[in-house]
Amino acid sequence: MSTIVHQHDLLQLFMLHRKELVGYANSIVGERHTAEDVVQDAYFRVIGVESRKQNNVPLEEPVGYLYQIIRNLCLDSLRKKTRENAYMQDEDFSLSSHGLEQVSPEQHAGARQELSVLHVALNELPERTRLAFELHRFSGLKLADIASQLNVSLGTAHAMVASALDHCKASLKKQTEYEI
Repeated sequence: MSTIVHQHDLLQLFMLHRKELVGYANSIVGERHTAEDVVQDAYFRVIGVESRKQNNVPLEEPVGYLYQIIRNLCLDSLRKKTRENAYMQDEDFSLSSHGLEQVSPEQHAGARQELSVLHVALNELPERTRLAFELHRFSGLKLADIASQLNVSLGTAHAMVASALDHCKASLKKQTEYEI
């Protein structure tokens, strides 16, 4: 049974097994770049756990612990991707379904009007809610990063993004009802 006491030892162990860890994560998520992200997140989680320990109890079976964390992060990533795909199918925001080369002048004008409505809707939001939404949707930040940046809880960051999305949907719906 191997044990790890210091972060330096953990880094060496991590570097020694990195290729296998990425391969394992890739076998679960099916995307190399996502697997790389998951493995990096796993390393930082283990470092965080080790640095928060009150007593210097060594980490037993560190490689197995890394694999367990990577598996959990991969499953979280797959759940998130499934939710996002379901949302995108429900909302039909896919440009590929419309074919960019076949956009009529009417469709182009309609899209510009929707963009204008969304711009107004975003400006109606409270500053921090708008910022959370923009960071999530336009900058691609994770909710945890947004929560940290705005100094709010993860649940609050999620609620802010969801609230902004609901407001944008309602504004678009109101605009379409007005046209009919």
